[in-house]
Amino acid sequence: MKMANHQPKKTPRRIAVILGPGGSGRKLLDLVLPLLTHDREVEMHGVFLEEAEVRHAAELPFVQELCRVTFSVREFTSDHFERALALRMRTAQRALSVLAQRTGVAYSFRNIRGPAARLLSETARVSDIMVFEPARMIAPPAAHPLAGRRPSRRIVVAVGDLESGRMALLAAAHLAEGDARRISVVATASAAGVAAGGVTLDSVLDSPLDNPLINLFRKVLPAQPIRVRIIPDDVGLRGLVDAVRAEGAALFVTAATEALLQPANLHFLRERLRCPICLVRQWEEREKSSTY
Repeated sequence: MKMANHQPKKTPRRIAVILGPGGSGRKLLDLVLPLLTHDREVEMHGVFLEEAEVRHAAELPFVQELCRVTFSVREFTSDHFERALALRMRTAQRALSVLAQRTGVAYSFRNIRGPAARLLSETARVSDIMVFEPARMIAPPAAHPLAGRRPSRRIVVAVGDLESGRMALLAAAHLAEGDARRISVVATASAAGVAAGGVTLDSVLDSPLDNPLINLFRKVLPAQPIRVRIIPDDVGLRGLVDAVRAEGAALFVTAATEALLQPANLHFLRERLRCPICLVRQWEEREKSSTY
């Protein structure tokens, strides 16, 4: 007689990728690829975001489009806008389908309309990880370049506390494909176990063995991150964004805290950062042996 298998079924991870009319969805999907190849128990949800602000432009009688090559100006009607938007949506859906077939993960695709910050907040609350682009995609400057490395690939992780920071670091390790040299950390003084008074920038990589942040690195990362920047606990979201920008981030990874998921804060994050953003609501290792 066969014994019943009572092993609990794994719950697939929900990874949401926000694709928009900007047309750079393929690059965003390439960033997510390491997460899909590490764990096949994944559901990838592509969301094409039709922002209310952009939708308003389509309702105008006409707008003018400037060609960046010839600098000529032509009338761009609402019909043109709708056709261009539909083409971008089909292109995004096709790119998502190709990536899902390549990795063998389940996927879905849908388009949603409304205020961008509110839609991002709603999507993040039902996802384990959500990746999206800033309002304006600009190549990040090279901050503190390292010999032989490409600063444009730098992943910057925010650690506000050890528990949520642990999940953000786990996700970042997979996004970096196990290369800790690509990871920089921006940590609050309390998470780093240092005095908060007047500290804006410091290195804790040579701290004693009992430093809580260093202990966390040893548990989660394959090696120490290449750089640690300390910010005061009360610096706020503006100070955090300034620190991330100063690190020359190509991708920003942070925990999806309740405070950060407020639409006003997501709007600020999306407007002020110049690189894709990865919000981690829940990310645990399936097995200890799978850690890099």
